[in-house]
Amino acid sequence: MPVRIEKITAKNLGPISDFSQEMGIFNLIFSRNECGKTFLTEFLIRSLFKNIKRWQFRENGSGKVTVSGLEQDGSLTDFSPATPKKLEDYWEKDDKGLPASLAKLLVSKGGEAAIEETNEGIGKSLIKEVFSGISLLDKIDSDANISRTVKIAQFEDGNLIVQNTGEGKTLRLLKSELEKFNDLFEEIESKYKAGVLADLKIRQARLKEYIDGLRRAKCHAAYLISENIKKLNAGLKQNDEEELSAISQEILLYRRDTDDHKIKSAQLDDFISKSKDYEWLQAAIPLYEKLSLTSYKKPSAVLAILAGVFVIAAIVFSIFSIMPGTIASLAVAGALTAFYLFRLSASARNAGASKELGKLAEEFKQRTSKQSLNMASLLTESEKQKEYYDKSRLLKEQLDLLSVENLAQKSKISQLFYALTGKQVSGEQWQEVLAERRQENRLIAEKIEELQARLSDLAVREIEFITEDPKINFSYSELESAESELEETKEGIKEIEQNIANLKYAICSETGDDQSIEWLPLLDNLRQKMQEKQKEFADVEARIIAGVLVHSEISQLRLEEDKKIEEGLRSDVVLKPLSEITGRYRQLFLQNDTLIVSDDYKDYCIKDISTGAREQIMLALRIGFTSRLLNQDRLFLILDDAFQHSDWDRRKILVDKLAGIAENRWQIIYFSMDNHIRELFNEAGARFKNGQYKCIELSG
Repeated sequence: MPVRIEKITAKNLGPISDFSQEMGIFNLIFSRNECGKTFLTEFLIRSLFKNIKRWQFRENGSGKVTVSGLEQDGSLTDFSPATPKKLEDYWEKDDKGLPASLAKLLVSKGGEAAIEETNEGIGKSLIKEVFSGISLLDKIDSDANISRTVKIAQFEDGNLIVQNTGEGKTLRLLKSELEKFNDLFEEIESKYKAGVLADLKIRQARLKEYIDGLRRAKCHAAYLISENIKKLNAGLKQNDEEELSAISQEILLYRRDTDDHKIKSAQLDDFISKSKDYEWLQAAIPLYEKLSLTSYKKPSAVLAILAGVFVIAAIVFSIFSIMPGTIASLAVAGALTAFYLFRLSASARNAGASKELGKLAEEFKQRTSKQSLNMASLLTESEKQKEYYDKSRLLKEQLDLLSVENLAQKSKISQLFYALTGKQVSGEQWQEVLAERRQENRLIAEKIEELQARLSDLAVREIEFITEDPKINFSYSELESAESELEETKEGIKEIEQNIANLKYAICSETGDDQSIEWLPLLDNLRQKMQEKQKEFADVEARIIAGVLVHSEISQLRLEEDKKIEEGLRSDVVLKPLSEITGRYRQLFLQNDTLIVSDDYKDYCIKDISTGAREQIMLALRIGFTSRLLNQDRLFLILDDAFQHSDWDRRKILVDKLAGIAENRWQIIYFSMDNHIRELFNEAGARFKNGQYKCIELSG
């Protein structure tokens, strides 16, 4: 059944506000520039095909394209740009062998002659679809029917080797599930041990009882240590450190005051030494004053000598008859003589007072080591010694008071030691007794600290103390060993119970049963599930093997593919339009997957020839390849100015070829803006019956 476009309806396609036309078998849609030809072409392509990524489109407008020949019941099918299902979807499930990539042959847009986006304009894959004749086998061997995983699977030494993807992964998963079933049955044999579980529970009960006894012993040991600490604290209170510190402070004060007394006593001795003559001086001053008033010294011999000198002077003056000098000298000599005689007489009368004064001077010299005695020296020495005399009297008073205080301090310390020791302690033993008591305190404190560490290590609260002896000795090593053994026993019980629970859970997960089910029906269900998996595994394995065999056979058929392609490329249906359109090229063949075209003189790679020649070849191949498919089915061609680069003579040949294809029930829809093309179509359209040729002009 031929596939035809029956009607095109669209609106708001660029300059085209509204378009609705029924199509004939041979159609020309003519448009002036900017009247919407490209918009309508793109609308057709977007509506009908999905493999259109090679083109750029302007997505606007709306409408539908009505197509016949797709449904078995003859009903029409509407397509639009929004329709998810396109023509390729019908061809992919078609059993007539039409290639899904046929859209590349059916559509030429924007004057593009190239069929595919390759350097040559067409690739081997499309050529193969046209000429090899194995499209149906390709569908059978497609990845949708036989996956890539199955295609590369192999047999080695009778074993199926398949990758871990797709069916191979499914097969491995099924095999893994079967192995899981086998493992479950093995676990049932090895892990379901009720007798071992009962023995472990008896052992657990005994260990708990023994550990409870050890813990009671620990609480009793903590009680005993606590009582011992209380006793030691009581002993520590007897040697109260504050009291010892107070006694030590008192001793320190006493020692300080004693040392102060010694220092001040030495100062007093010094002051007394320096003021020892003060009282004598106080008595000597008035005595000296008295004696100095009543005593005269013996006149000096100088007076007598002077008197003699003046007498001699008077004699000399008289010899020279100097009377005034004689008289004056005699007068002075007389006066000196009279004074000397007076002093000598007075000295004789007070000889006793002078002797006393001499004794006073001698004693002063001995006491002060000073040579002369006078009132000034007496007063100076008295003032000097008075300072030390006054200091000594003040210091003597302080020392007397300090002696009393020291005696009281010593008595107080003796009383403190008596209160501490119950006996008298001499001053020489004070520090020794304090040191002994402090050492005793340190030993007690160390013992308390040791006991507190042991008590802390036991980690027993006072409320947990047990006074009653449990008749068992506590040992950390015994407790740790018993607890470790109990933990191992618990782990053993837990492991067995967990294994049984896990085993049952695993089985229930496979069978879908509730875990409350009894073991016997659960095992029956497990066996049934295992049999089902075995059957499923066998089915998947059989499908993979069948796919491997089918793919192998089709692969053998593909070896003949190149020969069929070569024959197809050399067929008249392909070479005739090539020769007529190009007027030069005569042969086509593939060389290393590259399409080669030949004239009478040379072979050319299509990608190396000129653009115009390559476009003509592509048009010829499009017509030739579609003609090759005529015996299989009739479709349509949508050509958008495909001939615009051809010269006028070849245009006529091309249009005639299209008309011939249309007469063979292929639908042609050609878009053009070229008046010459329109004239050629009108001439060719005259062959067709009324309504089969449509010339539609877009007015924009």
